[in-house]
Amino acid sequence: MDDSEIVRLLFERDEAALEHLRRKYGAKCQTIAYGILKNRQDAEEAVSDAYLAIWNSIPPEKPEILCAYLYKLVRNLSLHIYEARGTEKRRANAVASPISELDYCVSSDFDLHEAYEERELSHIVNRFLKSLKDEDRRIFLCRFFANMKYKEIAKKYGYTQSRVKMSVQRSKEKLKEQLINEGYYNEKQY
Repeated sequence: MDDSEIVRLLFERDEAALEHLRRKYGAKCQTIAYGILKNRQDAEEAVSDAYLAIWNSIPPEKPEILCAYLYKLVRNLSLHIYEARGTEKRRANAVASPISELDYCVSSDFDLHEAYEERELSHIVNRFLKSLKDEDRRIFLCRFFANMKYKEIAKKYGYTQSRVKMSVQRSKEKLKEQLINEGYYNEKQY
């Protein structure tokens, strides 16, 4: 079933939409959540919470890219669960470090983590993701949404690590350019 059909079912409040979401995107959602939480039960909780969140947000929301919308929910809920654990040992790990690599793209008075939650920036990122080639989009999503290391991405897709790093670097530059065009970056600061 394609995404527009799933969204239509959600608008009709048909619970079958959740089953279609689970079948189509469940494995990737689990991968994203587990990549952050490193705990199967917590990952399952984050994914279940994401399905509930998508049920509660559609309607009125009508995401342009359903999988990106769902993956963002899973990632954010996983990060909330991670933070709720509250142990210093876990906080010392660099779970959010890949997204912090994008901090240089925005001006210093602009908090990327906070802005990422905002609808306008979310639309900009979605447009950016649509503009990437499929291969580069997969690499970018693995790095910044699934929190995968370069080595893991290279192994998953059969690329060299340098190919993955180059793709990430080019994508970051494209995102920076798009953010400049959208007024979210001040070049004079850098």
